[in-house]
Amino acid sequence: MKVYRHWLKVCRTMATIKPFRALRPEPSYSGKLKDLLEAPARVRPETEERQMAAYAEIRNRIDLLKAQGNLHLDEQAGIYIYEIVQPGYRQTGIWTLTAVQDYVEGRIKLHEQTLADSERRICNYRRHTGLEGSPIVLTYPSDETINRIIGEACNAHPEAATNRILKIEDPVTVNELIKAFKGIEESYLADGHHRLAGTVRNNPDSWISSLYIASDQLRIIDYHRVVIPQLPINKTYLLQRLAEICEIKQDFKRRSKGSFELYVDGIWYELQLNNSEALDVVSLQEQILAPLFGITDPRTDSRLKCIGGESADLEIDSLLKLHPEAIAFKLQPMSVDDLMAAAAKGQLLPPKSTWVDPKVPYGLLMYQHSFEGKDISALHYD
Repeated sequence: MKVYRHWLKVCRTMATIKPFRALRPEPSYSGKLKDLLEAPARVRPETEERQMAAYAEIRNRIDLLKAQGNLHLDEQAGIYIYEIVQPGYRQTGIWTLTAVQDYVEGRIKLHEQTLADSERRICNYRRHTGLEGSPIVLTYPSDETINRIIGEACNAHPEAATNRILKIEDPVTVNELIKAFKGIEESYLADGHHRLAGTVRNNPDSWISSLYIASDQLRIIDYHRVVIPQLPINKTYLLQRLAEICEIKQDFKRRSKGSFELYVDGIWYELQLNNSEALDVVSLQEQILAPLFGITDPRTDSRLKCIGGESADLEIDSLLKLHPEAIAFKLQPMSVDDLMAAAAKGQLLPPKSTWVDPKVPYGLLMYQHSFEGKDISALHYD
């Protein structure tokens, strides 16, 4: 993606939101929609003919699910509350539409670069299916009015659930929320950089499905790196080079800034960078991945794999068994304050720097946007 620096200029920001009519699945279909409505677009090898056929199949499936009563379009537009309750924490957020112009005009602050190919794929998916199956996630400083409205809605429906959605339809409350978001002076994109960038390529005058989580409720968990070299790496030489810039140990603390876990040749080490003023993900890229591995563009280098989430350790172990020559780096999660500070300064971090929780299940609430009168069957494939 091109980095438009003038989008990141310091200005008074606000969130432009509006209610929408969500496309909702029947409960029995809520876990199936990713396979039904997203997986066909991942067909490989990717050709224009195969992709256009996949998009046509997805549109047909949407129509069929509607006809069968397995997908329902809400009769009245509203703004939704999404609540997640897990052992030890609870998150609530506002699910709404955000004007893409907020991004174009710099009213949403970014912190992460995008992968050009992922951006292109999302742009094509949105353009040819007319569907957004997941929201972007934005964070903002906690707001008293928004908190009160969320609290009143949750208290009015006290039934317990791990995940639930409440709908706000009352025009007075909807307008109060719209006004409250207009008063928010800092809005940060926490997750969904590719979805937002793909949407602005598709139509910068459109709206995008968005989940707003206050910064005091947002969770960021580990996001790691695995390098799969094309040619064998001299492990002794690598450790010698690392010793020039790091302290290398085999006892693990991994609590201080500039500290990583390194897997090489069957052994896990702890690395502590000697000079580490930058964020860990930046230090790793600039001091290790670029100079020692030649990974100068993490957006496009196929040797670099980014693995995050609750199952990251298992995925890394599987990848290391499949590729014994691979080298892994485990990072500590970035803090929400670090995310917001980087975005406020206009600093774009390497792609896949933050694994933000919640990861909203595909299809929980979907936004079927308009095509501005276009015949989508005739749209060109990029």
